[in-house]
Amino acid sequence: DSLLIKQLEAQMQTTQDSSLQQGQSSAIPVRTAPSTNPDISAIGDFRSSYTSTGSRKVETYLNELELQIASVVDPYARAEFLFSFGKDLTTGDLGIELEVATLTSTSLPYRLQLTLGKFKPQFGKVNVLHPHYFSFVDFPRMINNFFDSEGMFMEGVSVSGLVPNPYDFYQELVVEVGRVGSEPHASLVQGETDRLLYMGHLKNFFDLTENATLEVGFSALTGPNKYGFSTNIASLDITYKWKPLQFSTYKSFTWQNEVLMSRLKMSDADIIQTYGGYSYAEYQIEKRWFIGVRYDFSEFPDIEGHRDQAGTLLLRFQPTEFQILALQYQYTDRNYDRNFSQVSLRAIFGIGKHGAHAY
Repeated sequence: DSLLIKQLEAQMQTTQDSSLQQGQSSAIPVRTAPSTNPDISAIGDFRSSYTSTGSRKVETYLNELELQIASVVDPYARAEFLFSFGKDLTTGDLGIELEVATLTSTSLPYRLQLTLGKFKPQFGKVNVLHPHYFSFVDFPRMINNFFDSEGMFMEGVSVSGLVPNPYDFYQELVVEVGRVGSEPHASLVQGETDRLLYMGHLKNFFDLTENATLEVGFSALTGPNKYGFSTNIASLDITYKWKPLQFSTYKSFTWQNEVLMSRLKMSDADIIQTYGGYSYAEYQIEKRWFIGVRYDFSEFPDIEGHRDQAGTLLLRFQPTEFQILALQYQYTDRNYDRNFSQVSLRAIFGIGKHGAHAY
């Protein structure tokens, strides 16, 4: 129902009418051979914000530009590359990073899927997302404190497949092995060791009714940390979605929750156990309008006693599927520093061919 689609339909109708007037066939030509050109898309993320603390309270900047290149390699594999152009708010410099570079199989036996390269691992529900896809302007504090502001990346191999079971629901198991991404995380640092990061995720998906679904996921990882020992993290995520068939474009509701427990070993005698979690709800009030609320609680993986709590309100407007405007208010309570409020405005646009995201 977007303006662009309507314009394309009008152009196609004009072409058909012109062909009929000239005595040509009204059939629209169909490309029968696959294109050798890759699909290219760009997604821009512009932000303005006001923060109640700090010497510079107002910021206006290009947060990120993602350039994605994806294509089928042959009948057996597809490839994807994602470059991120972002601004460092501390230095003001524009940096370029290769966030994703993967080769994914498409025809393995037993309905397995193999991915090689650099990617966001399937830990929990939010980490696998890129910022432009998440409903809120920022990721939950749990992701920021235990991993990074945009989550965790790894370089290695990922194997996934459906788990056969006699019950009426879907199960998917993902096993991933590799090295921590190029950027160090609070919980995990590759360093100069040969130790690898091991991760597993089990997704359980239930059709509750024709209008509602429930997803329950379990994740676990173990990997090296900056102290030369291991960090073990386990998480549980629960997502409920409601989208009535007769009002699918006008009404929807999502309730998503995630908690994690971390055990970071600092020495032979010292182990720090900390927790984090969030809960958010988003309701579609009109065809293009959404409102949301989120609660965050997060400790830090290697600092005992420090914790963040935050409450967030969101208003999101989507004029078409190619644009998003979001206004967010957030209040953060910290027991180790001053509390603060922040108001953020985000504008997202997308051009080119961009693959669909996971449900």
